[in-house]
Amino acid sequence: MEFRICIPSKGRSSLMTTHRIFKSAYIYVPESEVSSYSMHKNVIGVPSDVKGITSTRNWILKNTDCNVFFIDDDLQYGGYITRTTDKYKVVKVKDEAVYIREIEKLFEVSYQMKSWICGFFTVGNNLTNYSYSPFLFNGVCLGSCMGIINDGTYYFDEEFKVKEDYELSLRHIINEGMTVRSNILFLQHEHTQLEGGCRDSKRLDKEKEALKRLISMYPGCIKEAKHRGTSFSIQLNI
Repeated sequence: MEFRICIPSKGRSSLMTTHRIFKSAYIYVPESEVSSYSMHKNVIGVPSDVKGITSTRNWILKNTDCNVFFIDDDLQYGGYITRTTDKYKVVKVKDEAVYIREIEKLFEVSYQMKSWICGFFTVGNNLTNYSYSPFLFNGVCLGSCMGIINDGTYYFDEEFKVKEDYELSLRHIINEGMTVRSNILFLQHEHTQLEGGCRDSKRLDKEKEALKRLISMYPGCIKEAKHRGTSFSIQLNI
């Protein structure tokens, strides 16, 4: 099953980390920054009139002729959890082939379940280990590790400058009744410390506006939104 791992990046030519594991991934950067990313492989320039992460994601989908698995450029580590009765252990995985196999399986399950959206869990702690529930079928799939069956059915809503992944997940759940999220592996990112990328002086205001829009568009689906550091953590009620 053909798919492409796509890493959107901006202003992080020497700071991005995801490529250290995902060596076969394609890196999408503004055209003006292609030369500064020349030390990396598979760098593709995004036209200058495509502004913001949401529009960039849609441009990637529309200019890729296979399924897409998005991974943010600030990956810290990934892996899985082993658990005994009273303790757990995080096992970090650095072999890209392990993730490739899991992504292939994830897309296969998505086709079987007729879900266009899939993803991995995004936090490396004991909450990722569901011994009896390796998949969650009604959870949000975050853009930091989100797969999309790229047949033109689903794109991101470009009215959302941030939280576009929450909007797409909610829209998909309402339309299709599910998403497919794997709890077998996780990918944990660092969204707040690295310069560039989604660090934005107006980020908080953008998130507040996106939250208002989400609550208006999907009444009753947002259970809680807590301000944590530089962003809002959203808990869904679905």
